[in-house]
Amino acid sequence: MTDLKRSLETLISFEMGEFYVTSLYLKLSSQHRQNNMYLKIFKNLVRKKKKEIQNRIFAENTKKSIEKDIEKIESFLSDPNNLKDCGAISIFSCSAKNLFEVIKLPYVYRNRLMIAPDPLVREIVAIDEEFGKIAVLLVDRKHVRYFLMDIVNIYEKIDFLEPLATRSHRFHSGGAALKGAEGMFQLKLPSRRAAPNMIQHSLGEWRFHMRIKEEWHRILKIAADALFEDWKLSKFDKLIVGGLQERGLREIENHLHPYLRERLIGFIDVNPSEAKLSQIKEKAVDLLLRKDREEEKYLIEELEELQGKGLAVNGTSAVLDMVAIGNIRLLLVPEDFEKPGYLCPQTHLVFLKPRCPLVDEEPIPIEDIVDEVIEEALEQRAKVEVIVDSHLQKKIDGLAAFLRFSL
Repeated sequence: MTDLKRSLETLISFEMGEFYVTSLYLKLSSQHRQNNMYLKIFKNLVRKKKKEIQNRIFAENTKKSIEKDIEKIESFLSDPNNLKDCGAISIFSCSAKNLFEVIKLPYVYRNRLMIAPDPLVREIVAIDEEFGKIAVLLVDRKHVRYFLMDIVNIYEKIDFLEPLATRSHRFHSGGAALKGAEGMFQLKLPSRRAAPNMIQHSLGEWRFHMRIKEEWHRILKIAADALFEDWKLSKFDKLIVGGLQERGLREIENHLHPYLRERLIGFIDVNPSEAKLSQIKEKAVDLLLRKDREEEKYLIEELEELQGKGLAVNGTSAVLDMVAIGNIRLLLVPEDFEKPGYLCPQTHLVFLKPRCPLVDEEPIPIEDIVDEVIEEALEQRAKVEVIVDSHLQKKIDGLAAFLRFSL
């Protein structure tokens, strides 16, 4: 987290002067890494942005700096070694000022390439607030591991083995003396009453299972207690529990303190003894994204409900009007939605028609207004939710938004 703060401080305090900064947000999930799809996406973003650059009035040295930025970023992305251990990446470059800052992220809202007088870091701050500090607890019958992670780092805090199991053989409480005894006892005649040895066998099996159950709950209790003690110090925001037996893992909820139980967001399938930091982080982020996808339908239902109360709008034009007066609480963006329009360079507002609020402000045609809308919404401290489900996307007429106050 220290590295993230240092990077953000560098970007925010950097004096650009007359030059512009190229800001890139790019998804790097396993799907986007196949056949270097992310490179194709970046080149497509560059193609669209070059049209916009031609329409904007830049000094010649500023244009050269932007062109060099794009070359540097493409060169960086072309080396897979630069893209390890992250689900997305943000890059900020101003070649004329020798600025080139890279921040690895767990995810981004959507692929964006933007040219602006300042580094556009608001999305990183928003994702950091959403992600928070996450505790990951891994448990099996003898092993407990505990990790803390944020949007940049993950580190291990607890790793211990608990030698609880004492049995010497399955289904028998008699130890080594009964080893290999199973299957030796055979009754010649049917009987309503089992032979003495069969009663011992049954009791041994019951005791064996009870001992396994008791040992499992003892290790869950130890893990839950250790977790609560650390929560008092670290105050993490979310909790994820992992292991190889999800059904058994869910029993940990009976041992968690209420403060921890309300922070539990789900379970991941991972081997506590063999899991590496990168694997744990990847599975945790996947769980967060799945939870986000599950919430999409509730957001659409809430959108329809709030529209009737005048606290939501559904339609690109209506959303742009609300952005212009700072009345956006939550912005809903279909994942692949794009719309051409006009950018007002001084107020940073966008419209579908060539008009600006200031008299001397000349609108600039741009290929896609969505990136600018997202940036302005983040500037107004609104939340951004990207709708991925194709069926739910059809219920949004371009863009939609929850409002701060009704009109």
